[in-house]
Amino acid sequence: MKLSPLLPFVATLTVAGAAHALPQFAVRSARACDTCHVAPDGWEDPELALRKCSLNCNVCHVSPTGGGMRNESGLFYGRQTLPTWGDRPADSAYQTVELVPTSQPLALSDAPESQPANVPAPGTAGRYAGIEPHPTLQIGADGRMMYYVPFAEEEDTAIFPMQADVYLAYRPYNPGKLNVGRVTMLVNAGFQGSRGEEFDAFYERAFVREWFAMYHDLPYQLYVRAGRFLPPHGWRTEDHTPFVRQGQLILGQPHDFERQVTGVEVGINPNYLYAHLMVFNAADQWDEPIDGDGGYGTAASVGWRDLWWHLGGSAIYGTRDEGHQIAYSAQWAVNFEQPGWVPFSLIYLGEFHLNHTFPETGRNGLGLSAFHELGYLAFQGFNTKLRYDWFDADTEIQYDTGHRLTFGFEWHVYTYAEIQATYRHNWTNTEERFDSGRDEFFVQLHGWY
Repeated sequence: MKLSPLLPFVATLTVAGAAHALPQFAVRSARACDTCHVAPDGWEDPELALRKCSLNCNVCHVSPTGGGMRNESGLFYGRQTLPTWGDRPADSAYQTVELVPTSQPLALSDAPESQPANVPAPGTAGRYAGIEPHPTLQIGADGRMMYYVPFAEEEDTAIFPMQADVYLAYRPYNPGKLNVGRVTMLVNAGFQGSRGEEFDAFYERAFVREWFAMYHDLPYQLYVRAGRFLPPHGWRTEDHTPFVRQGQLILGQPHDFERQVTGVEVGINPNYLYAHLMVFNAADQWDEPIDGDGGYGTAASVGWRDLWWHLGGSAIYGTRDEGHQIAYSAQWAVNFEQPGWVPFSLIYLGEFHLNHTFPETGRNGLGLSAFHELGYLAFQGFNTKLRYDWFDADTEIQYDTGHRLTFGFEWHVYTYAEIQATYRHNWTNTEERFDSGRDEFFVQLHGWY
């Protein structure tokens, strides 16, 4: 059996957990509290059960495991912290703004008694420089255009829509106070992005990616939701093609952003700790959300997100007629700027993934995959990245490994507008590591709200 060169390093990781927002944002945001809301002059932390501060995905997204529609904190981050240019909600990233009128009560009684009266109260628009928290009706969107240039002679350059999603959230139970619970119902509809010709007509690309009902905003950030969404497993990267996402199949499908399943999930996030548990039916087709032939499974993740380090892992188990499968993932991250090790914004992300398959007929299989990524924020809005991906589809088979070296940038040029440029060098065997015949270059234009 071949062993990954990364195993000795991963063997030192003994805690499990998973991330499901754009991980570089969560890791980098520890540099200042006002990346998520106005500057906290004169604030005092509430008791742990009532604390909303975290580096977990639910801080910026309506979905507690990340991705899709942004909440008030995610909108503030996207307008105040991300772009190079554009109108910012607050006068300065390090100055408290004046209170902004809100349709929700200020609920100063929810704040510590010693908190000054001129400090924006928790759960109000003033804390987010005018962005309304938990609106009864909310609309959002993500759109991406892709320009793709493959170096392989048999493939053609293409321009196609990579993403066209619209989000709609409705809160039928929406109290003005925090930590007493509220109900959110969310639908994510859009069009399938592809450069292939598997669709005969444009309307056939339309589908509903996610939908769920969630009871949340409880003490310790406890929540429960039911519907169709991604199971919590591994880093949820913006690029859905890493080997840890697409290189390993989960019940017959790549575990990328199209791999929604139907189930029930419960989670908790008291400050640094986070945990998620889901049971699901792995129905492959969005228009058939319950499918007994699709198989059933469970996914769990738990971990710790501290100010300068993250460590966690996840496991997913599933069974269907063809056999059963269990996959494990360990994730970690370091923010080198937070402890003062470097005088600039530099982060490191990593993941190691093991995928065991146990078919009804034939031998069992073990696949391995991993990635390492460095992100350097050159200036506000402009992030450069360097990543190495590796996988071994089957440890019993020789010469089936894959390698990828990726470098490029992500530039949030203006509010709601981003440009990404990426070059990927792909190879399999050692003698091909300098061959550019399988390389790729692509540019994405991303607009969101």
